[in-house]
Amino acid sequence: MSIRKSIAWSIPLLLGFVSILAVAMLLWKMNMLGANWHEIIEVSKQKRIMGSVLYSLVVSVIATALSISIGVMIVRQALLNPNVTKAITRLNISFYYPHFIVALYVYLLFSFIYPYIGEYHKIYGTFEIVLTYLLKEIPFVVFYLMTTYRKIETAEMDVVRLSGGGTWRLFTTVEFPKIAPQLAELWIILVSFIWTAYEIPSLVGNSFPAFLGVVFYQGYYATDVSVQVTTMFWMLVTSFFLLLVACVLFLSVQKYRHFLREGSEQT
Repeated sequence: MSIRKSIAWSIPLLLGFVSILAVAMLLWKMNMLGANWHEIIEVSKQKRIMGSVLYSLVVSVIATALSISIGVMIVRQALLNPNVTKAITRLNISFYYPHFIVALYVYLLFSFIYPYIGEYHKIYGTFEIVLTYLLKEIPFVVFYLMTTYRKIETAEMDVVRLSGGGTWRLFTTVEFPKIAPQLAELWIILVSFIWTAYEIPSLVGNSFPAFLGVVFYQGYYATDVSVQVTTMFWMLVTSFFLLLVACVLFLSVQKYRHFLREGSEQT
């Protein structure tokens, strides 16, 4: 077995070991503090943690889907229009601004707008969260995919066009098989980051339902032992869910990885 394959297999094994260790630590913590599963269920209901989990997940999926979709459309246009390629190079500036700074800009912008459309309410927080992540993640998606798109042979696209294929057929038959592994990686990276983030929801998010990262932060430092244990439990649930989704996506796109391997071998 090559070194690359050994490293590739060691990562999921390490994650599995860490997951088992985390479960063991949670059970030890529960036993030491005298907590039980009934208390975890009751605290989850009282704090409405499940609502925060679902709300945060939905917002994360929406922000991720929009970021990837818009990013792919920008990259596709860059291949057809050289002027767009020149404009994309200016997106480098977005990487110099942390997420919190961009969220602060969005917050200040809407703090001037809201007085003209009515009293400011935290219900607007969902839109602000999504907008902030779009401003940050769309450039990330563009640069993540740009190199792969540049390696796609134009002859393959010409064959599809000559056979009467439109934009959708071109994407499904030529582009998607090439970028499927990267799309899976982008989904895991963005959903994981947005779903459990703290800084942006704490600044521009809703007061209720609170974002998951805010709930975790408040619960982890709570004085109530049952709240601490419940927070640890939901942290593990979230981690296991993301690990399961990552494994499913990783296995489902394995057949498309030959294009990336060929590119890496050429370089």
